[in-house]
Amino acid sequence: MNEEEKKESELKKAQKKQARADRAFVRWFAFLRFVVKIIRVFMPFKRHDDCKEYGEGPYIFLCNHYAMIDVMYPCVAMKKPIYFLAKRDLWENGFLKWFCDKCRCIPVDRDGSAGDVKAVIHAMKCLKRGDNILIYPEGTRNKTDEPLLPFKGGFAAISIKTRTPIVPIVQSRKPALFRKSHVIYGKPIEFPEYYGKKLTEENIAECEERVRGIMLEMKQRAVAYGKKGGK
Repeated sequence: MNEEEKKESELKKAQKKQARADRAFVRWFAFLRFVVKIIRVFMPFKRHDDCKEYGEGPYIFLCNHYAMIDVMYPCVAMKKPIYFLAKRDLWENGFLKWFCDKCRCIPVDRDGSAGDVKAVIHAMKCLKRGDNILIYPEGTRNKTDEPLLPFKGGFAAISIKTRTPIVPIVQSRKPALFRKSHVIYGKPIEFPEYYGKKLTEENIAECEERVRGIMLEMKQRAVAYGKKGGK
């Protein structure tokens, strides 16, 4: 076997290994969706769909954030797996590191460092190959009485540069044992007027504010569903 044949053989082996890993990842997410069904017995939530059905994607899912367990809401948004963007601090905990690696989470530094840029590049690569990603736009858990914390920038630029729709997911309140929450799965949001154009900070800020306005309206509806007696 000559050098070229060896390289071709090694490439085929690497491709088969990656294919096996990808199939395992799909099975892992199917398992997570099953786990959510069990969790839902103890932390019930009512799903409200603004969109009858999502296509194959890719999508950028945005979700408001109260607790680590609320990762279950985007997890069941569709059958296709989602790559979560998560704070790098989570990798400092043994179990969370295992879970994040198992979910192929993308570590994020929110300080504008090289790690932060690397996360954005990784997320864009996921979208370009047809995979979904999840971003918590608030950047941290909401422990206040405010409906939403101030958003961290970046998601609108990623959406525009990759021409990927944003799907907002909004929960009414923090998940709790034996207390029903209401979760609204929104319609995809796009910014085609900016595709292929040079973006300014004002353009990006306008798009992000538009998304925030939609999520605030969804939040109001989610809270109202709870006040109607859980219907």
